Amino acid sequence: MLLSFVCEIPRNSRPKIEIHKSEPYNPLLQDVKKDGSLRYYMYSDSLVNYGAITQTWEDPNKKDPDTGLGGDNDPIDVLQLNESPCERGAIQRVRVLGGLALIDEGETDWKLLVVDVDAADAPNWRDVSDIPKTRVDELRDFFRLYKTAEGKPENKYGLDGRAVDAAHALVVATGTHVHWAEGRKGNAECEFKTSPCWMGLSQTATKGEL
Repeated sequence: MLLSFVCEIPRNSRPKIEIHKSEPYNPLLQDVKKDGSLRYYMYSDSLVNYGAITQTWEDPNKKDPDTGLGGDNDPIDVLQLNESPCERGAIQRVRVLGGLALIDEGETDWKLLVVDVDAADAPNWRDVSDIPKTRVDELRDFFRLYKTAEGKPENKYGLDGRAVDAAHALVVATGTHVHWAEGRKGNAECEFKTSPCWMGLSQTATKGEL
């Protein structure tokens, strides 16, 4: 099974770019702090091509079985592991290899580990066990520690920090798609700011569902 990944933060960059649910058609915008200043990774450059899977939602009202906590109210996050930086806004076909059950400020914030299957530099990996252990360890440490550079506490992980395999990660991803679909169905007005309806739209491609 291949999923659709949207590139938000290319590898080796720092601006904290996100698909924004607060704007119609959900353009990619740089996130802002409470004081209105632009957000950047302060800990280091991004170690991966970072983004999200469309038409998914980590529902804050449903406890994840691996963390015991509700979701972060966003699409499921993705760590795309190809060496070449992705192009911001690009949509790629990716293979899910595994995932890390991050707990960010008390919310479930899964990080799927994937590769772009159409890239010339795509590694021939099929499962998390194919990824070099040092690479997984590096990413686990980054997302545990990166907010400490902003004066915040360390993040935690469910499953004692263990990276799950491809089959487990696909179950997680599929579950977030179900939450997205249920959220759309349950909100007839489908307002951008108050429902997960936005997660099927992106101005990065066309003004319609991906």
